[in-house]
Amino acid sequence: MRLTTLLLPISNCRSAIALALLLLLVIATMSCSKDPQQSTRKQLTVAAMAGPEADALKQAALDYEAQTGVHLNIAEFPYANLFDKEMIDLNARTGAYDLIMLDDPWFPIFASKQFLTELTPLLQKRGQNGPDSDFVETSIALCRHPYQTGSLYALPYVGNSQLFFYRKDLFEKHSLNPPATWDDVLTAAKTIQEKESGSGMYGYVMRAAQGNAAVADFMPIFWAFGGEMFDSSGKPTVNSPEGIAALDFMVQMGKYSPPGYAGFNAEEVGAHLLQGTAAMSINWPVWITKFDDPTKSKVIGKIEFTTLPSARKPGQAEIGNWLIAIPRASQNVEAAIDFLVWATTAEQMKRSALRGNPPTRKSLFRDAELVAKFPAYPAQMRSLETSRPRPRTPQWNEIENVFGIFLSKANSGALSPADAMNQANAEIEKIVQRGQ
Repeated sequence: MRLTTLLLPISNCRSAIALALLLLLVIATMSCSKDPQQSTRKQLTVAAMAGPEADALKQAALDYEAQTGVHLNIAEFPYANLFDKEMIDLNARTGAYDLIMLDDPWFPIFASKQFLTELTPLLQKRGQNGPDSDFVETSIALCRHPYQTGSLYALPYVGNSQLFFYRKDLFEKHSLNPPATWDDVLTAAKTIQEKESGSGMYGYVMRAAQGNAAVADFMPIFWAFGGEMFDSSGKPTVNSPEGIAALDFMVQMGKYSPPGYAGFNAEEVGAHLLQGTAAMSINWPVWITKFDDPTKSKVIGKIEFTTLPSARKPGQAEIGNWLIAIPRASQNVEAAIDFLVWATTAEQMKRSALRGNPPTRKSLFRDAELVAKFPAYPAQMRSLETSRPRPRTPQWNEIENVFGIFLSKANSGALSPADAMNQANAEIEKIVQRGQ
């Protein structure tokens, strides 16, 4: 049969064109039918910190995709780069990220610049008036702008707050009580280092590298001694008598720390604890599981955890939660809130906790299975519930960097504690004035 017998007369151009279009439509439909999910599958992109916190999130993303078909692309960045990557995208409003992980001190600048989506209206669409009461109050407070009382712009995912680590075997060996005050810490550091001389043991180890490291280890001492970053009018007061006394104490503790501690960050502190060459430290919960890992630890069963020591005031840990928020420029807000709510349910957060992330829900800190696996959970919960955030100012990143430079200089011996605090106060004052 000739082709012409199947077609309308060629002279009928309109019919020929219509038939051609019909054939193209059929071909396109058949092509699409090969993978019916291809055109409907949703995707979300998440900016996350490379590390244990993101490892748990990546597994949660795989679980979520298996349940819903929604794929999550996890863009991982080192801590030092994550803030800048997020700031560039949020400032340009490109919509590259549908969800972002952020360290809680970054939250004030992102919220104040209106970079984030308010969550309460989205939760109300889902039949929720707001976050449920199982979240630890100090964690939820970090997600509101203004702090504690304002609108909700994030949910807390990782419930970090500092703990005080000490070698219980050495305390028992030398008849020392668990440290309740910073004076107890200093006495124990001196006693252990002197009585363990020749073994390579140091009484204390701390971070004092410039920037975030020095500030993180200093703030619990600073607060316990009665120091405050700002007065009620917002004027910097780090060079108060209490502040100078706190830095002087930190420098005294340096006498019982390993050489070079003024350049230490978390990795060096963790290494000394794991190798059994330091008796005490402030550190984060993420290190706890490493102490029971026989491939890494020489101190299995020897480390005890407690809340931060007191001085003139009760001890308070620095809170360091990781939050998850939805950028306002996201084109997938409804899908993003669905994942965010799902990932922060008690069921999913327990899975994250079993993978090593401290939770932000009270019920999980009391969960029998988790407490059996992580005996430090009661101390972690007490620390988290009494913890304190770094000053909630959009200028904190710049302030912390400057403050940390002068703290490190005092610990290295380049400046006296008084000179370091006076100079730091002057520089912080300049930052505050620029922001007014």
